[in-house]
Amino acid sequence: MKLQSIITICFGITLLMWSCNSEKVVKHTPANQKTEAIAEWESLRFGAFVHFNDNTCLVREFSKNTDPAVFNPVNLDFDSMMTTFQEAGVKYAVLTTRHTSGFSLWDSKLTKFDVAESPFKKDVVRLFVDACRKHNIKPCLYYCLWGSKDWNPVSWNPTIKTELETTTPKQIILSQLAELAENYGDIYAFWLDMQCWADTTLSPQESYDLLKSKNPKTFVHFNQHVQDGSKVRYFPTDIINGEERTPPVAGHNPNREIDGQNYYLPFEYEITSQRCDSLSLGNGLMKGSCWFTFPVSQFYPVDSLYKYIQQNFDRGGSNILLSTAPDKTGTYSQANSDSIIKLGKLIWGKE
Repeated sequence: MKLQSIITICFGITLLMWSCNSEKVVKHTPANQKTEAIAEWESLRFGAFVHFNDNTCLVREFSKNTDPAVFNPVNLDFDSMMTTFQEAGVKYAVLTTRHTSGFSLWDSKLTKFDVAESPFKKDVVRLFVDACRKHNIKPCLYYCLWGSKDWNPVSWNPTIKTELETTTPKQIILSQLAELAENYGDIYAFWLDMQCWADTTLSPQESYDLLKSKNPKTFVHFNQHVQDGSKVRYFPTDIINGEERTPPVAGHNPNREIDGQNYYLPFEYEITSQRCDSLSLGNGLMKGSCWFTFPVSQFYPVDSLYKYIQQNFDRGGSNILLSTAPDKTGTYSQANSDSIIKLGKLIWGKE
């Protein structure tokens, strides 16, 4: 072998090693005390979940859809939604970018099972983020994890099954989270759900580190499931939540010791606005709770919702995240909009 060829090969190996080292992700940790950023988050008080994905089109809380063609929200109008949020005093909004079926509301390079293959074709994440910023509402993105034996679309979706012949759920998750973190400007928070379903080789630390490496200021929030915030099932996380549960009677303690280290973890109470007795998840404090809007669902009485919201604040919870849901055309009913505004006035003491 010629000397020049040997030099070229050695240089290539050195460059590859440098590239790999330069991509090494630094380990990140949550704040160990209240920071200015956390104080700002706590002051927001009112956030809104926008539960909107192929679930809505199929009337399924847990969608196993395989056909992108079902998604065609002909009247999707995030501007009118944000106008409602503004009037209600909503300060941040969270969109379900990928829910249980794996259908992605943006044109992901990792899958053909996404909005680009639907009749709608528009980048829903882009429309949502732009509308948030236009109306001075902080954009946040929800992402559902999967890949374990408990929930993996490979068992029912032939498109995803073919795609997973050359990759893994873990690689898809990390790459899609990178797409969401890189392509839409600063995302205020990522709301990661169902770590219990994730590829078992994917740790919360890896997802946390990836998102923090893209933007150290973004909040990374792992849903801790249906409980009152006493347990930290998935760590690291910047926020502790009670999915359909308020803090314990003794109050939320944001100062937590985990593996011998102290952290400051504020509390967010997620509460569903929709009641549908025939399709209930059964997890809510009130009868018939569901995430998505269906033809037979309706908004809970505002006073009933507010009773638990006030309980959250009384027990040391910082923010509430109200689960709202457009219908399959992409709009709220007038009754839903009116109820969101009425609830917001109660939260901000204006009614």
